[in-house]
Amino acid sequence: MNEFEQKRKIRRILSSPFVLIPLVVILLFVIRGTWSIYGKNRSSLEELNLAEDRLARLQEKETELSGMIKKLNTESGVEGEIRERFQMAKEGEQEVVIVEPPESEKTAGGSSESSFWQKIRGFFSR
Repeated sequence: MNEFEQKRKIRRILSSPFVLIPLVVILLFVIRGTWSIYGKNRSSLEELNLAEDRLARLQEKETELSGMIKKLNTESGVEGEIRERFQMAKEGEQEVVIVEPPESEKTAGGSSESSFWQKIRGFFSR
């Protein structure tokens, strides 16, 4: 019976406001700290994802630039870049200008329906 009374006494002590209030305060501090750590974890994961994306873009740019460097290390690459940037030609080369036909020629030689109606209109306008 002594054990039973001793357990009851321990329960009464643990359920008293002098013990419960400090336990609740400690619990609130623990919850607040945990929530803070959770928020920091989420923000660091977002920053990690942004950094990984940036790294991938920089690696792509690096491969592109290294390809351009290899191209410019050759004589034909330098010549091609000069031709492209400054629109230059070698001696003896000539420039070819391609001119598109006027609109009237485009419709005349266009689809077969338009030419059919043009033929009919031309037949009656004589």
